[in-house]
Amino acid sequence: MLWWFLGGKVALDIVQQAAFAGHPFVAYDAPGCGESQCSDLSRISIPFLLQTALQVLEHFGIERFHLVGHSMGGLTALMLADQFPDRVLSFVDIEGNIAPEACFLSRQIVDYPADDPEVFFAAFIERARHAPACASALYSASLRHKVRAGAVRGIFQSMVDLSDNANLMSKFLGLKCPRMFMYGEQNASLSYLPHILAEGPAGPHS
Repeated sequence: MLWWFLGGKVALDIVQQAAFAGHPFVAYDAPGCGESQCSDLSRISIPFLLQTALQVLEHFGIERFHLVGHSMGGLTALMLADQFPDRVLSFVDIEGNIAPEACFLSRQIVDYPADDPEVFFAAFIERARHAPACASALYSASLRHKVRAGAVRGIFQSMVDLSDNANLMSKFLGLKCPRMFMYGEQNASLSYLPHILAEGPAGPHS
């Protein structure tokens, strides 16, 4: 029996998909996000989320699994797959960070610094509301329900650091399991997509 482990805010209502009938899965809110809590929001980062993922796997006794991650969950999932390749049966990365170019949202923690987490978060939401992408307004409207302001700095700073310095593309392309990079129409201009396709055998899918 195959377990599906979903990291991040995967944009799919899996229980409505007949193809997954009979396949158990695990999906959860990251600490400081959604309904999940954390006593010290300032400690949350991608490495912290990786350790959380490992604890979830241990709690449910999951040794090997198919892995799906979206956005920050995609980056967390990539780090998990890279560190524990023998446990991951396949990996679907949905617009997760694999190059500095993809770090346009989280890099705002550098480009628009603010000492007060609430001040930064409010301005970030406002910038997202006015962004030209078709889902930006909806994304901004739901942000306060998805993440606490105190968790944003640590997450964003670690995403920027990993995107710039951790050679994520090589990690992704070096995975031995079947892998897929998924992206939407408005990210179809990312410059590294042809490189992923050329490296195959599993290429990007829109």
